[in-house]
Amino acid sequence: MATVSQQTELPLRVEEWTREQVHYWLTEVIKVDKKHADKLYEEEVSGEELVCYQPKHLQELGMKQGPAVKIITRLETLKKEQQESYSSYTQQTEARLDATVENKDSISTDQTKISRNNKKSKRKSRKTEKTEFRRSNSIEEIIHFGEDSKDNITQRSNEIEDSQPSEPLSAPPSQNKNISPSGTSLCTSLKETVPTESADPKTSSINADKIVETENNMSSSGFGQHSCSLYPFDQNSVSHRYIQNYTLPPESGPGNLTDPVHEYKFMGRTDDIDVMKKKFNKEVFRFAAGCMNSRTNGTIHFGVADSKDSQYAHAEIIGVSVEKKDTIIDHFNQGIKSYFEEHTHEAKTCIRQPRFVEVLCPDGTQSGKYVIEVDVVPSYSIVHGKLFYIQTLDDDNQWKKSKGKSLFIRDGAATRDLYKIGNPRDLHDELSRINDQLNVMDNRRKEAEKRPESKGTSNQGEKLKNLLTCGGNRLDHYDYYIIVTNKSHPEQLQHLQFMTTLKLFCVLDFDPKSVVNGSCHNYRDVRIANLHKPSQFHGDPGTLANNLNLYKQTSWVFCNGREDLNTESDRPLRPSEWLKHKAGEVQDMISFICKPDTLPRGRFLVIFLLLSTVEAMNDPVFDTFMSFYKNLLGTENILSICTSDASFQKWRDFIQARCEHDISHQSIYDLELSEINGTILKLGQNKQNAQRLLPSAEGSTVILQKKDEDRMTSLNILCENECENEYDESSAEFEEFKIKTESEFYRGGKVKWWNFYFSEQPAAKPFIKRDKHSKLENSIRSQTRNTKSTCVIVNLFHHPGCGGTTMAMHVMWNLRKEFRCAVLKDNTISKEEVAQHVAHLIKCGKSEHSLKTPVLLLVEDSEETENTLELQHSLRKFTRETGALVIILNCIRTKTPKDRHKKSLAQSEFITAELSDKEKCAFEMKLKELQEIKSFTTENFYSFMIMKSNFDPEYVANVATNILKDFRVSESKQTRLFCILALLNSYVAEPAVSRSICEDFLGIKNKLWGRESVLDKMEPYSCLLIEFGAEEYGGFKAIRFVHQHLATECVKQLEKTHNCSRADIVLDMLHCDAFFKTFAVKDILVQSMKSMLITRQRKTEGDEKDTLFSPMIEDINSGEDGLNKIQTIFITASQRFDKDFTIPQALARHLYLKKKNFAEAKRWADIAKSIKENSYTVDTVGQVAKSELKHKLECIKQEKKPCTAEDLREYLELANTATKAFRKAQTLAKTDDVLETEEELHRKLSPYNISGYMGEIDTAMTVFDIVKKLPLFENDDPMKDHYIQSFLKGNLPCSNIPVSKNESNHEFVAVLQDYESFLTSLKSQVKEAFDFLEIYFTYMKEKGSDNMRDAKTRKRISEHYQQYISLFCTSVEEMQKEQKQKPTLSLDKEIKECRMFLEKNRADTFPGLLQFLEHKRETVQKIAEKYSFIHENSPNKSIKDKTNHLLAHIILKLIWPNSKFSKCLEDLNELLKDVLQDAGLQHQYPEPFYLAILLLWPERNVTSASIKLYVDKIRSSARKNLSHMYRTRSTIAHFFLGKSDGIQRLVTKVSLDRSESVSSVKYRNILWQTGEIFKEISINSKLLRVSGTIEQGEVFTEYGNLKIPLRPAFLGGVRSGYSTENVSFYIGFAMDGPLAYDIQYEDDR
Repeated sequence: MATVSQQTELPLRVEEWTREQVHYWLTEVIKVDKKHADKLYEEEVSGEELVCYQPKHLQELGMKQGPAVKIITRLETLKKEQQESYSSYTQQTEARLDATVENKDSISTDQTKISRNNKKSKRKSRKTEKTEFRRSNSIEEIIHFGEDSKDNITQRSNEIEDSQPSEPLSAPPSQNKNISPSGTSLCTSLKETVPTESADPKTSSINADKIVETENNMSSSGFGQHSCSLYPFDQNSVSHRYIQNYTLPPESGPGNLTDPVHEYKFMGRTDDIDVMKKKFNKEVFRFAAGCMNSRTNGTIHFGVADSKDSQYAHAEIIGVSVEKKDTIIDHFNQGIKSYFEEHTHEAKTCIRQPRFVEVLCPDGTQSGKYVIEVDVVPSYSIVHGKLFYIQTLDDDNQWKKSKGKSLFIRDGAATRDLYKIGNPRDLHDELSRINDQLNVMDNRRKEAEKRPESKGTSNQGEKLKNLLTCGGNRLDHYDYYIIVTNKSHPEQLQHLQFMTTLKLFCVLDFDPKSVVNGSCHNYRDVRIANLHKPSQFHGDPGTLANNLNLYKQTSWVFCNGREDLNTESDRPLRPSEWLKHKAGEVQDMISFICKPDTLPRGRFLVIFLLLSTVEAMNDPVFDTFMSFYKNLLGTENILSICTSDASFQKWRDFIQARCEHDISHQSIYDLELSEINGTILKLGQNKQNAQRLLPSAEGSTVILQKKDEDRMTSLNILCENECENEYDESSAEFEEFKIKTESEFYRGGKVKWWNFYFSEQPAAKPFIKRDKHSKLENSIRSQTRNTKSTCVIVNLFHHPGCGGTTMAMHVMWNLRKEFRCAVLKDNTISKEEVAQHVAHLIKCGKSEHSLKTPVLLLVEDSEETENTLELQHSLRKFTRETGALVIILNCIRTKTPKDRHKKSLAQSEFITAELSDKEKCAFEMKLKELQEIKSFTTENFYSFMIMKSNFDPEYVANVATNILKDFRVSESKQTRLFCILALLNSYVAEPAVSRSICEDFLGIKNKLWGRESVLDKMEPYSCLLIEFGAEEYGGFKAIRFVHQHLATECVKQLEKTHNCSRADIVLDMLHCDAFFKTFAVKDILVQSMKSMLITRQRKTEGDEKDTLFSPMIEDINSGEDGLNKIQTIFITASQRFDKDFTIPQALARHLYLKKKNFAEAKRWADIAKSIKENSYTVDTVGQVAKSELKHKLECIKQEKKPCTAEDLREYLELANTATKAFRKAQTLAKTDDVLETEEELHRKLSPYNISGYMGEIDTAMTVFDIVKKLPLFENDDPMKDHYIQSFLKGNLPCSNIPVSKNESNHEFVAVLQDYESFLTSLKSQVKEAFDFLEIYFTYMKEKGSDNMRDAKTRKRISEHYQQYISLFCTSVEEMQKEQKQKPTLSLDKEIKECRMFLEKNRADTFPGLLQFLEHKRETVQKIAEKYSFIHENSPNKSIKDKTNHLLAHIILKLIWPNSKFSKCLEDLNELLKDVLQDAGLQHQYPEPFYLAILLLWPERNVTSASIKLYVDKIRSSARKNLSHMYRTRSTIAHFFLGKSDGIQRLVTKVSLDRSESVSSVKYRNILWQTGEIFKEISINSKLLRVSGTIEQGEVFTEYGNLKIPLRPAFLGGVRSGYSTENVSFYIGFAMDGPLAYDIQYEDDR
């Protein structure tokens, strides 16, 4: 170990001490035991490291507390003394300025001894002596520095003994560093104040004062408090930037010759490029010559403040504005020969080209300035044996050849010209010494170059693989990656391809220009990324995931603004401002990301990709690291990637200082960015690099770009070359993958494209085909021939678990080269969005006018056809404009596939859970093939074996029995989870419990490597379970049973054999908090649980039967003590889902339907209503009361007890309560949320709730029956029905009813009087309900072709209406009998008789009359006659009477124009005029305006200017009165515009339906549904095709100057883009205005 003499002068700054000087200070100055000093020397502690130490760090080295405290205390005292002597030190600097230093720039702070006690006069007297010493000693210093010769050092010390104080003294540092609590050097707190350029002696005192003043100002301003790393020496390709106002390390003198010395030049005093380039050459070549003569590496920096620049701190980065870099570079290259002359070649070899290092503003934006740097590398082979004299410029930048050359050397931190020595003798001695020492200097240089670089062999490439894959070979361990990155350099962008291969959840980017020319721009060239702000991650998690497209597309979050957005909120901020204004948003965003409900812990990796050095702890990137550190509870899931070792050292030190944690084991820093890129790309295998191909026209193919695939988030694209080139298929890895994939499928996993690929390889056995395979394939192909629609549906109905989806995917695989194939990932995605993605798939690789390849879209496991029809309508909107064909292959899971197939209006096939003989043989053969493969354990291929056994219940029972034979119901978490999974899989069609939830439940801890899997933990039951990727979980893994039949059988056996009932399992699940902790995976699980609890079966939805409750509840009910168990389950569920009204609502239904506990039922119904008052909860309140009423009536009937007055009071009170609830439900139905009932569990639109109307009618009919049966009259009284009718109509007060005189009747009458207002209002209210339902079913129809539900409801309404007629409408016979008895029947009686006739025939309403378009014409004539009588004779004609009268005659004129009662067009127009005058323009209902557009629609030569006004009015009135019913219904056009004139131009829909070509109801419905009916000649021959335009997406038809708006009848009728086009169409008249059918664009015809 080299030692230092006792007399050695220590550098002014502790940070500049070498290891030897630290050792000297410890042993000789503060007298610490030598063993402690030796230990620090062995640990390579120099002054820069020493200032970072705290006592605990020294104690960790084995040092006792006493010495440790002593060292730190003395060190702090030393630093304090330095600060106190600061001002005197700056004054002493003045005396040290030596006029013999040529450059007047720098003085050595390493060699000059300064005594803080010296007087100014003493310094002056010694000035000459000091100068002489400096001149003579500078070369010796270079030679002796760092050598292990104590004698040499002692000799050197003795030479200067007289001029140094008796003991070492500490000068104040030029730069001091703040020490973090852990001792890490963090940031500069004090600026360098020693000038590096000598000042004029006259002004040096002033300059020193200015320096101190500037430093105070700088400190108060907060600038310059952070240091910047130097650009790596002699590495021009390194991506490095400086930050303005940060500082570089102080200027330095020669050390070990290979560590570069540094010199700074401000270069900011002129913008004149001519002056600048001359100054640049002068300083560079002076410095270079000094380094070459001193044999030391060095770098000179321009744009960094030196001490002459009083307004900046020493070493502060300022930057230089350079418009033309080539001017400086050219001048530099041209000047080398002028300066070095005969040594030009050597100079060019040693002096590197200038580099321009970009300077960033503190906020990360570009400042437009550079630090210009030149490296000097005087290699031994070039410089040995030579001294380099150079020609220089005089003070006026003029050549001074007459004065000779200069010989520069490095003298400490300065460059000195020896020829500035004025004394010839001194100059001669100095030159002689240099020549004498030249050989020694060369040898030292030679030895220095031999020293190997201290770069360890860390094998970081392998380390990077392990950190990304946890020891695997592919990037599939983590579900997602999160990248945090900062400003990139243009040279780095080519090495960031790996970002496109990672499954990125989000990128947190701190580069404000990233989207313009940074990593974001680079990524978006290839992939899709949505640009977000941190503030956008605030709100409801589910809404955020949906709105931001999380899990589907990369979210690129700009955490410090964006320069491309010119808004104040997006302005980049400097670190101090960022911490105040942006840090909170970023921290909140990170909290959201790190929540287990967003990304399960351990399933994602955060990568800090530091493309620029993080220079300070207040850098926003470091603050972001701390946020992740806090949220993830450590660094286990955080990887740091630094592009240089120096960058990593700073990053590590910051983290160690703050967290006391070494991140080295989780960091990559020894790899080039290109090596990192290549390593990660290799882990991604070939899949990301291989070109994926799509079929195109006429057998050609096009490339599917990754960016296009990213854009289609709703689709899983099946490419023509799917699975090809993804593996080395001769490798063991591929064989292992193949065995695993095949095994998973035959065990019960969902089929993958790989399974079909494997079956097509040479020597492979074919994949099993069901009998219907070819039929389905041919059916799809046939749709491409002679299709009349651009979008068609082919339905495949199948039993659950019978291979329906597998067959559909197999068909799609076979057609992948003929169709562009895609699978819809999630049925809940907006149909409009899916249609846009399909349209994009059509256009991929195509020009606008090229032939389009048909698309085959698979919609998997849909339980409804309505959603697919809605998708079809949305698709037509896009396919019409492209001309492409889309075939939707709709897989519909149903319990009755055969029946659904028969009733299907669209093309369809079906398969069942029953194999044909041919299929059985195929399965037998496949089993033998599988058994021949040694790596397969076919005993566990349960899903395959269930199908092979033809779904034999006995086989399923045997499997379940064997697995459960040792099953013990206990508190074991494994058995509990097994029971829960079995129950969910038994009752939920697509169950999925997130793997992370199972891990939490089982207590599996996340480890970096060697994580225990759920299936391992679930042994021996795991053979019945399988892990799969669930798209609804954002692609996360989930666990389910291999087959639903096995789950169902297990549930049965658990209850039968192991005393574990369904109720027990449900309650256990509801009590388990682990299932309800998180959001992203919770929602699907919670929906499954709720579905299991409340979703009923309905025949109309393909179920085998209608049930009152969910199948699970029905099964529990059939068991022991079922009713009480169900009540307990619902109560527990209502506590768990306390914000969900459907649970207490279901409990109320259970209580009133099953337990007949109406009091409790009412309580729970009220609870449901209190959670959310809507039409459903209020209706339940009414249903409870109605059910109690009917129950009481049934009890009395069974007990055969007479009704008492008290009974009557109770009945009427219940009826009154029910009716009030039902009427409120009717009001609330108009404002109901679209999805808020159990219907949303089916993921479909909830229809308009009409149960309030049905409930009111049902209740009223019950009340009417009660009142009618009261024993108020004598049995033989012929007027008793008339009295009751009159009373209920409100014509006969209760007190005037001639009841039989007895006590009970008086009591009955008293009760009736109490409820008289209620009873007399029932008739009119019920009629209102009937009228509304007439409107509901006549004006509109269900969207879709299956009207089973409508038909069933209308049948019930019809039955009630017959009951209503029998009570309130006198029979025709009675009316005729009364007329005979009273020939002079009054006019009022006749009008009443007419009204009664109309009401009885349901012709007293506008929608009721529309039903008569398809009735016998005699009936219509009778109706028109009755209306005419009322119109002519009634003194009080209402607007309703007038509109109905006019409509009746329009219908009569159309279906029987020659009837004696039919009116001519003029008469009809007169009637219309009367109607419109009565109605006015503010009429709230659309019927008068509907009649107006029927009669006033323009003809060839007849145009009514008011028609547009009436179109606007019918639209607005329909919007007010009907729009709430549009949710799942669309309006019906009852009339169409035909080719005739006058009234006969109105063509009824009924007449179109009766055309021979569409006589089949099923076929006709399909044509209407698709709009293809207008292609039929028998239809379009009757209709008039009208010309019009489309403007701004609106359809118009024009008659002269009259432009009338219409609504497209189909969603896809109008192209997107708002293009103004000429079109033609047919016109239909609906209750919301005229509709445009079969819109055809003129350029398509």
